[in-house]
Amino acid sequence: NPYIDRGACPFECCTYRVWTTNLPVSLLDKPAGKTVVAKVPTKTGVTGVTGEVHSTPLRVVASHAFEGTPIKKGDVLFALHYAGEGFFTVWFKGKTYDVDFSEGAESSLPLDKTNQSWWVQIRTKDGKTGWVLDKNQFDNQDSCG
Repeated sequence: NPYIDRGACPFECCTYRVWTTNLPVSLLDKPAGKTVVAKVPTKTGVTGVTGEVHSTPLRVVASHAFEGTPIKKGDVLFALHYAGEGFFTVWFKGKTYDVDFSEGAESSLPLDKTNQSWWVQIRTKDGKTGWVLDKNQFDNQDSCG
């Protein structure tokens, strides 16, 4: 079953705020919905309200302990989605943690198999709200640059 991380912003310095479209965007009634509720032209200011990262959990055996978590070498956890700067959000014993996968055996895992997709909820200036699968069609999502 897919995992849905509601409220997630899946990269370093990702932020929900006023964004600008760099492509025309069709807003849908719900994530993966079929009904278009609004169309937004290029170079239009919109508000990124929230998001959901949908992914397929990937089973991982920890190659070492992860600082700041109860995860120890040999524990089974599930990689959910990229969280930025080499970190992944993982599920372990009913809780999620952001852990550094840039070192150790985890750095060579086929993490693209999580099939991560980021659905964002957008509000237009005239108050229409809808969802779009984010494929880099917005500027100003990164608060670091």
